[in-house]
Amino acid sequence: MNDAIRATTLGNGLRVVSERVPGLRSASIGAWFGVGGRDEPDERAGASHFLEHLLFKGTHGRSARAVAEAIDGVGGDMNAFTAREYTTFYARVPSSARQMATELLFDVIANPALRPVDVDAERQVINEELVAAFDTPDDVVHIALYEALFNGHSLGREVLGLESTIASMTSDDIGAFHREWYRPANMVIAAAGDIDHDELVAEAESTFGGLDCGVVPERRPPGALSASTVSTAFPAEQAHVALGWRGLSHDDPDRFAYALANQILGGSPSSRLFQDIRESHALAYTVFSTTSGYADTGSATVYAATSAGRGAELLDSLDAAIDDLTTNGVTPHEVELARQGFEGSVVLSLEDSGSRMHRLGTNMALRGTVLDLDAWVDQLAAVTVDDVNAVAARVWGGPCVRSVVAPDPGLYDLHA
Repeated sequence: MNDAIRATTLGNGLRVVSERVPGLRSASIGAWFGVGGRDEPDERAGASHFLEHLLFKGTHGRSARAVAEAIDGVGGDMNAFTAREYTTFYARVPSSARQMATELLFDVIANPALRPVDVDAERQVINEELVAAFDTPDDVVHIALYEALFNGHSLGREVLGLESTIASMTSDDIGAFHREWYRPANMVIAAAGDIDHDELVAEAESTFGGLDCGVVPERRPPGALSASTVSTAFPAEQAHVALGWRGLSHDDPDRFAYALANQILGGSPSSRLFQDIRESHALAYTVFSTTSGYADTGSATVYAATSAGRGAELLDSLDAAIDDLTTNGVTPHEVELARQGFEGSVVLSLEDSGSRMHRLGTNMALRGTVLDLDAWVDQLAAVTVDDVNAVAARVWGGPCVRSVVAPDPGLYDLHA
């Protein structure tokens, strides 16, 4: 960390991290809870996402309208999202409204009303989300891919939940989930912008200092992966293709080389997949690769879509690109271009208080620390061509899961 980033741990384990950014006239405040889709029992699948919705439905002293009007009245925004290993709530406001937004966010987190009538209303909203996801082929292909990539494990479940579990959850069930996991040991408060760290710590202590520490989830890693295929018939004009491999955990020592390997493969317009699949062969409008890291594993995926009649050609081209990466490796020019591009994109992404807050909160929640930006650049600069080639062979050379969503996926060669 540097002088602008400060971190404090309260006596009950709650962590507060902030970054004061001179010259900004905005403040972003967020709360990270280290519980997500993978931590839910089967019968409560989707509980984290359900709770994410419900916290904005009001507290014991505020209605949902009062929460919305308080933020709208200062031109700010307040939102949340659920991931597989954490759930985040945040607000971004003009710095003059920082104290109000902090108090509001803390009230929403600590004192949700969880009224049965609100639970029933949000149940319908979540069902609409599920319908939309399963009515969208690029969502369907990734849902099927993750189910196969983490077969039988909670990491492979859709974070939104299942229709059956959303239908059965009651306000008491969700309240119990909140009481168990929304505890200081599992919680990070992060803020950036026009922020006074000591004031933020005092506000956190006032609201959460009296809570018992609580516990963090116990997680079991997924079993070994075997190559497999899954195909889904879908009434669409295109064939949607997603390939997946087990990736690296979020704190793996090779994660910097991993990031550059992904950048070279499909992380930018100059990447191999974009240049080959789109620019050279006009096979797809959208093609990209991406990675995700978890506590004990990760995922690396590739996605592209093409007209239904060219699905087999697309699959062959993707296979050839992966084989070339793992067999022939990357060049020094590609590594340097990826390094500069990746570094630049991260630096540019930190131009507002919201993105800086997200960097602080996510790193503290997942890794327990925040790497100073200069130190992060040094780590990236230390990656060699051999490092990138080694991690490419380690990840993309492993067992591959293939998912195809198309009008007639049986027309394509779906060898694993």
